[in-house]
This record gives sequence, C-alpha cells and structure tokens, in this order.
Amino acid sequence: MTAISGAERASVARLGPTLLVLLCAAPVVAWLFAVPLDERFAGSFAALTSLAVLCAYAGTSAFALNLVVGARLRVVERLFGGLDRMYRAHRRTGEAAFALLLGHVALVLAGRATLSADTALDLLGPAAGFTVFAGVLAFAGMSVAIGLTLFARLGHEVFVYVQRSFGFVFLLATYHALTTDGTTHDSGVMTGYLTVLATAGIAAFAYRSVLGSILVRRRRYRVRAVNRLDEVVTEIVMEPVGKPLQHAAGQFVFVSFPSLDLRALELSLESQVLAIRAGEVRGQFHPFSITSAPGEDTLRITVKALGDYTRALRRLEEGAEALVEGPFGSFSHESVEGRRQIWAAGGIGVTPFLSMARSLRPNDRVSVDFYYCVEHEAEAHFLDELQAIAASREDLRVTVVARERDGFLTAKRLAADTGDLTMVEVLVCGPPAMIESLRTQLLAEGVARNRFHAEEFSFASVGHSSRSSDDRPRPPLEPRRGVSDGQLIAMLAGLAFTAVVFAVGVVIGGSL
Repeated sequence: MTAISGAERASVARLGPTLLVLLCAAPVVAWLFAVPLDERFAGSFAALTSLAVLCAYAGTSAFALNLVVGARLRVVERLFGGLDRMYRAHRRTGEAAFALLLGHVALVLAGRATLSADTALDLLGPAAGFTVFAGVLAFAGMSVAIGLTLFARLGHEVFVYVQRSFGFVFLLATYHALTTDGTTHDSGVMTGYLTVLATAGIAAFAYRSVLGSILVRRRRYRVRAVNRLDEVVTEIVMEPVGKPLQHAAGQFVFVSFPSLDLRALELSLESQVLAIRAGEVRGQFHPFSITSAPGEDTLRITVKALGDYTRALRRLEEGAEALVEGPFGSFSHESVEGRRQIWAAGGIGVTPFLSMARSLRPNDRVSVDFYYCVEHEAEAHFLDELQAIAASREDLRVTVVARERDGFLTAKRLAADTGDLTMVEVLVCGPPAMIESLRTQLLAEGVARNRFHAEEFSFASVGHSSRSSDDRPRPPLEPRRGVSDGQLIAMLAGLAFTAVVFAVGVVIGGSL
C-alpha cells in the first residue's frame, strides 16, 4: 500500500470539496442559460418562483451528493484525502441541501402568496396532485429526520434507521424535482444531468444502506484472544478466515461482531434514550484503529469501555466471528513529508501510534519524540512494548505525560524539549479538547498549519465531545447526544426565514 505525502494529501483534499461545489452549481448555470432571464424575473410571482427553482436544482444536487459522499466509497474517500475530511463534506452537503430546499419551499409559498394566501396553502395538501405533494412529504420527512438527529437522544439502531430514511426521502424529492412542470422543459441537458446525479445518489444509498450486507466488501475474521488490560481497556486479537486485510500503519477499520454474547444489555430508564431492542449491539459496525503493524498475521484493535458497545465487547468470547470493512484513513507518519516528527497521544488515542511504532523498520528515516498523555501513569497501556521499541533504535524517544504529575502537554514543553518547532511534523490523536488546544498553541509557536496532523472526525457533534467512547471518533451513523447552539440557531433561523418570506408574499399579494 503506497502512502501519499502531506502535500499530496492536502492537494487531493481540496479536490473533493471543489468538485462538490461545481457539481451543485452545474444545473444552476444550465438553467440560467436555458431561457432569457428577463422572462424569468418579470414580476414578483415569476421572480420568486425562479429563485425557488434555483434552490431546488442546487438543493437536489446537494442531496444526491450527500448520499454519494456518505456511502463510504473508497474512490470518494481518496478525493477528500481521508474519511475524516469526507465526512466533514458529508455533513456540509447535508446542511446545504436542507438550507436550499428550505429556501425552495419558502420561495414557492411566497410566490403563490402573491396571488393569494389560499393558493399558497393549497400547495401543502394532497389536492395539489401527487407530484407536488411528493415534494411536501419529502421536505416534511427530511425535517423530521434532521430534528430527530439533532434534538432526540436516540439509540444506535434507531439512529441508523433515521439516517437510512434520508434515502427514501430522496426518492420522493427526486420524483418531485423531475416531474414538476418546467423541469423537463427548461433544458434537456439539465434534466439529463439531474437524472444522472439522482441515479448516483440512489445507487449509493442502495449500496450502503439497502444492499450493504451483500455488496459491501467485508473480510471475515475470528477472535483469537480478548485481553482485558484493566477494568475498562480491552485488546481484541483477530485472525483472518481467508485472505487477510492489507493496511498501512495508522489506518482504521469498521468492525462488527455478530456474537450472541453481545445481546441483552441492561436498560437504564434514566438515560432517556429512544431505542428499539434497547441494549442490542450485536452486528453493529463501529470504527477502531488498527494497532497491529502492516503485514502481521493477526489484526488487533484496542477499545475503552465507556459506551454500551465497548462495554459489551468485554464479554466477547474467543472464537467469535468478526466482519471487517476497510481499511480507511491516511493518518500516518509515512504520509507526512518531514523526517523530524512529534507524536502526541491522549489516552486511548495511542492506538494508531501503536501501529506506527510497531511498523518502524531499521532503515526508516524518521526521528520521533512520542508523548503518551494519560491521567495516571498506570493507564499508559503498552508502555513496556513502546519503551522496548525505543530502546532498540536511537530515533524514537517515548515520554509519558501523566496529568496528575506533569499537567497537560503544551507547546511550550514541546519547544523546550525539541527546540525549533517550525520544521517539525506534529501528529496528534486524542480528545478533541487536547487536539484543539495543541493546534492553537503550536500555530502560535510558528508551526505551519500543514505540519499539524490530527486524527479527528469532527463531522458529528455529539454533545460535550465529538469523539465516541471507543478509540476512534464517532462514525456518521452514531447517535448524537445533543445539539450545538449554532445548529439550534440555524434551525430556528431557517423556520423564521420561511415564515417571513411567506408573510411578505401575502403582503405583496394583498397589495396587488
């Protein structure tokens, strides 16, 4: 497996978002050249309706692309330079799709309101015909699904079903967009383009959410050992059943354990979590860093038991089946350009660095200062192995930073230990607060932004932390445990915008 350099990764990472913007803008550009603009904006009704159509075309495109980006396709991941960046784009296209379709609804109602309020309200009922009502149902379904995602505390299974509902919502939205009068008449090229994009979105949804168990390539493993390192941390060692997975140091996989021992967890009514078959975790796919070195016979992961799923894994039995999908990610000492590196791990964030340290070869030209940050030194698992690797080579130095004794790791300490930080590549994996703190401090110390590399999935905000209780941040299909002030303000602003635009339309209609 060939690693890409930091510069190549940054270049590729810009390609994906740029491509998304261009694909969303394409139908808008085609629409603008299809018919003279003076005809489209002749009067309040025509102008509002035209703006609504523009929002619909761009919003439908963003919705389709959201499904494609969320399907976890390897070729798409490469366009964004990693799954973390890909899912940030997934979140943003989802937000853009909802905002544009909200604008479409508001502008359509406002346009009709210039004729009369009754004419506008008639569009919201079945009497308007199924083509129109399909759009109403799609937007209502999208709003409910987003509301549940942001505001309700959902169990994992319910959350997965809610996320899958977006695919069915998109089917209704696509039917509405392609059968509404005007769409197929404005431009044959635009209609063909939207059809292709919609087909891609539906195919991606079917691939991941409907036929995933058949189409998605997953390798079979069997659990060889379950090593309980302490009361909360467990190492799981798996051996392949058939061809083993090929991975690079620092990558991760999605793993499912369809074991009966992972059933019937205790249900706490105090948690106020909406769930189906509460506590059922068998068969769920969760992301975990690979801690084994590339080329090892076994595949190893290490998890910390803080959530339902990771607590259940402590009951996993030897010989249990495992399904593995991946590998994903490009967070690695091999994918950065500089030879001089600092690795900073926070707690269970040590996992990708374990794979990197175990993969070091005698002829590797890399010099590493590895800071292992924990609350108490006794929590520094695998420390003996890491120190043994460091003792065998002069270019790896391991330092434990125990908060109870040393406080938090800071850029000032790194500068004191290392000297000039401006030519150092910094790789960090740990809690979001640690990542953001070190990022801010190191940028202030003169470290270039492209020399700071963090393993973080910030596409899903889950309450007080965007990182799950596992060793990796939450995947896109994980329950959110709250909503940020920004998301709440955006939702309320969108609803207020709809109401204001509708009221303006009524006023305009009443003055005509």
